Amino acid sequence: MQIDPMERAMILGASRGLGAELAKVAVRSMYPVVGFGRKAANLAAIREELPLFEYVVTDFSKHQGQQEALRHVLETDCSKVFCVAGGGPYGLFHELAMKDHDWAWEVSFRMSALVTHALLTSKREVQLILVGSSIAESNPDQRAASYCAAKHALKGLFGTVRLENPDFDIRLFSPGYMDTEMLPKNAEVRQLGVYSPQQLATDLWTWSLTSDESGHKLYPPHPVVS
Repeated sequence: MQIDPMERAMILGASRGLGAELAKVAVRSMYPVVGFGRKAANLAAIREELPLFEYVVTDFSKHQGQQEALRHVLETDCSKVFCVAGGGPYGLFHELAMKDHDWAWEVSFRMSALVTHALLTSKREVQLILVGSSIAESNPDQRAASYCAAKHALKGLFGTVRLENPDFDIRLFSPGYMDTEMLPKNAEVRQLGVYSPQQLATDLWTWSLTSDESGHKLYPPHPVVS
C-alpha cells in the first residue's frame, strides 16, 4: 500500500494517556504518525509495536523543547496536528510552587498557542485539533488552578481564532475525566465513572475524519450510563 506523504498526523503529547492511544489508533488505520513527548521509553515502545510511528523526544515545559517541536511541525509534511499535551499540579494554589504552575501553563496552553500561531502564519492547509477538558475549560476545578487556567485560556484561544475565520480546520476536543495515570486511583470522581482513553482516542480519530461546522466535541464530565 502506497501512502501519500501528506497523509501524516503529528501528535504533541504522544508518550502516554490519550495521546499515546490516539497514535495507536491512527497508525492501525494505516496513517503514519510523528509523536512528540518527554517519555522516551514509552515512545520507543509504540515504535517497536507499530513501525509507522516515528517520534521526537522533547520537553514542552522548556522553550527550547517547544521550539524544537514547532520546527518539526512546520518542516514536516502533514495533514493533521493534534495538541494533546497537558497536565498540572494538584493542591491549593498558594501551597504549590510557582514553578509548578508555570509548568502547567507552558505545557497545557503555550505549546498549543505557539502551534496555532505558527500554522496560521505559515498558511498551511492542515487540520489542527486542540485538546481541552470539559471539566476545566469552562468552570473552576478545585485544587487544579493552574491546569484549569490553562484550559480556560485554550478554549478562549480556540473560540477567538474560529471567529477570525482561519484558512484551516481548527477544532477543540473536550473530554471528561479519563482513566489515566494523571488521575489518582483514589480520586473521588472515579466513583461516578471515568472514560476509557482508548475509546476517547477512537472517538477523536473518527471525528477528525468527518466534517463538523461547530468544530467542538464536548463530553459530559462522566460517562452517561444508559
